[in-house]
Amino acid sequence: MSAELALELHKKYFGITPKVLTFAPGRINLIGEHTDYNGGFVMPAAIDKGLWVTGRIVDGETKMISSITGTSKPFCANTTEPGDSSGWAKYPAGMAWALRSKYGPMPNLECAVYSTLPSGSGVSSSAAIEMAFGMLWKALVGFEMTAKGMALLGQKCENEYIGVNCGIMDQMASACGKADHAIFIDTRNLEIEYSSVSEQYAVMLLDTKKPRALTASAYNERRSQCEAAATAMGVSFLRDADLEMLQTNKSALDDITYRRARHVITENNRCQEFRSVLDTDDREGIFALMKGSHDSLRDDYEVSCPELDAMAESAWVSPGVVGARMTGAGFGGACVALVERSSVSEFSKICLKGYKEKTGKDGDALVCSIEDGARILSF
Repeated sequence: MSAELALELHKKYFGITPKVLTFAPGRINLIGEHTDYNGGFVMPAAIDKGLWVTGRIVDGETKMISSITGTSKPFCANTTEPGDSSGWAKYPAGMAWALRSKYGPMPNLECAVYSTLPSGSGVSSSAAIEMAFGMLWKALVGFEMTAKGMALLGQKCENEYIGVNCGIMDQMASACGKADHAIFIDTRNLEIEYSSVSEQYAVMLLDTKKPRALTASAYNERRSQCEAAATAMGVSFLRDADLEMLQTNKSALDDITYRRARHVITENNRCQEFRSVLDTDDREGIFALMKGSHDSLRDDYEVSCPELDAMAESAWVSPGVVGARMTGAGFGGACVALVERSSVSEFSKICLKGYKEKTGKDGDALVCSIEDGARILSF
């Protein structure tokens, strides 16, 4: 249905049937938060909510329309440089720029974007739009590119065109997703292992309805703090440090830097353990590790907020819960929960009731299926 709506949007606005349709999913991260830019481990999953993008090659500038935000400022795929584009257009413009660095000039396009991603919920719409547009140019130009290669170009777009020093997790999750599986990613070497998520569990997005507000400056500040901690301990990345090393070097770190490092080190440990408890369906282990992740993100990394804490706390005491934590960069957005399928309705009702009692706000609970990664759907 969403594919048809994307095609209809294109035809309505541009007056012609497009040549190509692509899809890129958003992602939910089960565990492993703020570890990817520290060379560590993450365990996300691609979801059925995502972006459908239609397109065809045209003369003149690249023009786009979105089902959510309407038209954007046009840009030239052959000449765009960092700083030229703003708003959501900077993501496809940045992908054109990144692709150009590897394959030469990219053609200009007319495109329609249809989104089913909940706005501001932290399911990485930015990576989805990068992967969808990367696949669009791949289909229209005909160059060869692996999913991992496309993810790396998406990261280049974020880091060098947009100016956010993000890690690779979001792009890898959107590009390399596998239906019904979480993806264990070693972000240092990009090795991937897939772990099956039990069909007994529903993956739920618990939207606080507070838009995610971790600014680029706050994100980059935490990255700098992690780099400072790694330098003080004599390692390239915090992935190479352990708690004993952190304690030995505690006097060389201020309190904030120490706690940032403690989160990353313990989160890497939790992520590795989570792969085992998921494979063995150890429900107590799943609950403890997801709660431990949230607690650490709240106390040591300080990227939670009252709404995320309220949603997680409500989820932890709701019927059928297997595990829950905040997901995404932080300061708003959503929690992720694993819930017994037979209890989804009751869980949602009680969790959202508890959330409203704590915050006075209405949240939302969405069941997500785990899907394959970015792909070309039709020619």
